[in-house]
Parts: sequence; C-alpha cells; structure tokens
Amino acid sequence: MIVTSEKFKAMKQIRLMPLLLPLFFISTCSCSQGNSTTRYSMQGIFVASTPCSERTKPVPGIPPNADCELIKWNLILYQNASDKTPATYKLHCVYGLPEQGTTEVTGGGKELDMEGKWTIVKGIPANPHAVVYQLHNDKTNNSISFLKLNNDLLHLLDADKRLMIGSAAWSYTFNRKQ
Repeated sequence: MIVTSEKFKAMKQIRLMPLLLPLFFISTCSCSQGNSTTRYSMQGIFVASTPCSERTKPVPGIPPNADCELIKWNLILYQNASDKTPATYKLHCVYGLPEQGTTEVTGGGKELDMEGKWTIVKGIPANPHAVVYQLHNDKTNNSISFLKLNNDLLHLLDADKRLMIGSAAWSYTFNRKQ
C-alpha cells in the first residue's frame, strides 16, 4: 500500500484526536470554573489585639461570663471583583487570658468565627461624613462597625457608633496585614 503525503497527514491528524480532545475539554472546563471563583477579590486583611471587657465582649459575641482579658482579631474583607463593592467577610477571634510576657492567649484561647456580608455606610455621631464598614452576621443578626481611618487602619466602634477608647497599653485600631 502506497501512502501519499496527504494520506499520511490525515492519518497523523486522526491519531492526534484522542490526545487533543481531553485537552480541549480540560481547558474549557477550567476556564468556566475560573470565572466563578474570581467573583470576589480580597479587599484586605486587618488584625488587632484589643482588651476584652464588658463593652467589647458583646461585639463579636463572646459570652458575658467568659474569663477574658485579650481578644486577637483577624478580619478578611472581600469585594466584588468586577466593581470593587463590598461583598463578604470572615472574622476570626481568639480570646482569653494573656500569656505572661507574650502577645499570645493562654492555652491557645477560645476561638470564635463570624462571616456574612459587609457594607459601607456614612456617618458617626462625631462626623456625619465618616466612612464606616459595617459587618452583618446573618446567623446572629448582630453587626460590628469600624471607622475607616485610612486604607490601612480601621477603628472599632461601639453599638452607638462611637469610637472605642483605649489606653496607653491598649488600642482598638486594626492594622492592614495584607
């Protein structure tokens, strides 16, 4: 049997088909999945270590009778990738008694997690034009508010949207980690 160059090309293409089809399906599937996972982008990660008091315990939902002097916060804010508007958040807190001579919580502390949607609202009693990030927890129907000081600093607000006042040793300011 004599194989012409045209027949040889056709046979070569037929042999490549079983290899190319899976690659085609993998690439189209991964592209369609990529669009759904890029719906949100990270707006920022903010961290803080604050006192745990009767005023701060209710903010993230720490039981009033908890033995607590320190709260370590880790807040991740997500935004819609397309228009950069607020989307969702994840808040992780560790609380308990401070470990002497460190910035850690004794025994690893107790953990608390919240997630939900966040919005930007305007105004606090001292400044009607202030930018406030408000986190809403759908499970508990609680909200936590932060005054945006600048792109790298947020300050915890109490239930009346007033600044939580710290001391020389403690602050209620969250710093951008990322």
